[in-house]
Amino acid sequence: MRLAARSLRLLWRTSPRQVVSVSVLSTASALLPAVQVYFTARMVQAVADAAGRGAPAAPALTAGGCLAGAAVAGHFLAVLHDHQQALLRSRLPDALGLTIMEKSARLSLGQFEDPDTYDRLQRATRESAFRPFQVLTHLIATGSAAVSFLAVGAVLLGTSVPVAVAICLAPVPAALVNLHFSRRTHAVERARADGRRRLTYLEHLLTNDQTYKETRLFGLVPLLLGRSRTLVEGFHADDRRIEHRRAVFSALFGLLSAGTLVAAILLAVRSALSTGQVGVLAGYIAGVTLIQASVRSLFASGVHLYENCLFLGHLFEFLDMEEQPATAGGMLPVPPLLARGIEFRDVRFSYPGDERPVLDGVSFTVPAGSCVALVGRNGSGKSTLLKLLTRFYEPTGGSILLDGRPLADYHLEDLRENIGMVFQDYQQYEAPVRENIGFGRVSALDDDRLLWQAAVTAGAREVLAGLPRGLDAQLGRWFAGGHQLSGGQWQKVALARAVVRRAPVMILDEPTAAIDAAAEAEVFDVLRRVHTRATSLLVAHRFSAVRTADHIVVLDGGRVLEQGAHEELMAAGGLYASLFDLQAAGYH
Repeated sequence: MRLAARSLRLLWRTSPRQVVSVSVLSTASALLPAVQVYFTARMVQAVADAAGRGAPAAPALTAGGCLAGAAVAGHFLAVLHDHQQALLRSRLPDALGLTIMEKSARLSLGQFEDPDTYDRLQRATRESAFRPFQVLTHLIATGSAAVSFLAVGAVLLGTSVPVAVAICLAPVPAALVNLHFSRRTHAVERARADGRRRLTYLEHLLTNDQTYKETRLFGLVPLLLGRSRTLVEGFHADDRRIEHRRAVFSALFGLLSAGTLVAAILLAVRSALSTGQVGVLAGYIAGVTLIQASVRSLFASGVHLYENCLFLGHLFEFLDMEEQPATAGGMLPVPPLLARGIEFRDVRFSYPGDERPVLDGVSFTVPAGSCVALVGRNGSGKSTLLKLLTRFYEPTGGSILLDGRPLADYHLEDLRENIGMVFQDYQQYEAPVRENIGFGRVSALDDDRLLWQAAVTAGAREVLAGLPRGLDAQLGRWFAGGHQLSGGQWQKVALARAVVRRAPVMILDEPTAAIDAAAEAEVFDVLRRVHTRATSLLVAHRFSAVRTADHIVVLDGGRVLEQGAHEELMAAGGLYASLFDLQAAGYH
């Protein structure tokens, strides 16, 4: 009931008017069977009296009119109920989708790098589309069945207490069987969350323009389709086994209910033959049929309510996830220009759940207005340092200082607003150029001058000039009228997104990885201009980029192995010189 109550609160926030309307209309409809039983008995008895004894026909006509009125009322109640239900059903998936997105926005990067989060998100997304609505539907159906049962039972109260008890208890064994299989279905579905995610990923590989070339060129389509089919067939095989067993046991216990109904009707016939009360017989037969249907509906709706609540628990399991943002920190604003720079002081870090140190006592300084390059083999800790500087993670030891103050002293949102960054896996937004650049500074989305200036600074002038609608040209192929850019062009747009931020701190993670040598020279000319006001960290594997930095830090195994200017490191003959010579040899 706790989950049902939470579901109702969720529905109430979505559309309180429709929730009230559907509940009231369902309750009103549930009272009609008792009215029909009562007036059916009155009408049949009045007809029998009029035909056999010459009694007036008015009572029969009155009862018939009341039955007709009940039928008309039932029709209009059903129409209104379906209308309000449709309105609620149409609003619910979108409202819950927004709720899931809002929750996702409050989770940490660490949680998004944990497979368990994706399992929970998969289950929540799968169940949110229809489970809350079904909880309301079955809760109302359970209440309506209870109302019908009580109302019809009141009409038949004096007929036969033993028969009434037997009719009420007959569906109980079948209900218990369904409860058992509902729990089993829930357990199976919960266990297949990883498989569901794999199926979603396979669907993505087969239906995405970014994966199209590779999956077709390498002939992966039959393999991926086969794996998808195997997963789907496995799901269906599990479902068939459960449903077959459910059907067998439900059929066996259903015989008890049918036998009870037959016995009740035979008792009614016997009573009518001895008393001659034909109307009572007609009302009794109608009442027994309706009351058994109500009891069956009561138990069936209760079972479905229980099953849906089990599955709805997946949605609330995700919504109840502990939110783990970076430590809230202080309220200190980030200065528009740094005076002292950034200092990494004995920084140590291990990822949650992994005791191996990714960073082990890293110390170096990025003086204000300078550009420091981070160099090292893959896995040396370069990207982790950037995650710590942007406070997606907190150091497990040591500290990072910004202008002499710990990062935690600064307001988190203000800190991130004052960092411009080009990620190694930068996003290619399926959106207009205006948004692809303006997302770096949302307040500038409608400032054409500022957006153009950022594009020119980032070397993306030719990219915009080649598009028919300039800033308003749609990029990507997912939506109508879109234009696909080359890898280098996308990277320039991503650089413009970082430049438009006009941040005092600039982080560039492989900013020239996808562009040619001429374009790379343009980018470094841009970076030199940006460095006049920004304090920059550059991560790059191409030494043509690294050697332009003011200072170079070489990382190896999570430690600072050496640091200095390009000439100093070459003269030292260490790892930097070895990597530089190895790359240079490729040009000879």
